[in-house]
Amino acid sequence: MATAASAGVDGTGRCTHDGTATAFAFENPAGETLSRTFVGVRGVDDEVSEPTARKILGTVRLVESAP
Repeated sequence: MATAASAGVDGTGRCTHDGTATAFAFENPAGETLSRTFVGVRGVDDEVSEPTARKILGTVRLVESAP
């Protein structure tokens, strides 16, 4: 698992905010390496905190494929 953040984004538009990304990788039962990333905006009222992002990622579970 890794977390990265951006800072100093210039601008005032809708998509011009500092952000964070938390990513993790895992191996599925078929031996394939997969990854998922949680991306969020920093510095806004409803910012998702890093502990919350880690809690969300911690709920991911592998399931067997349907036959």
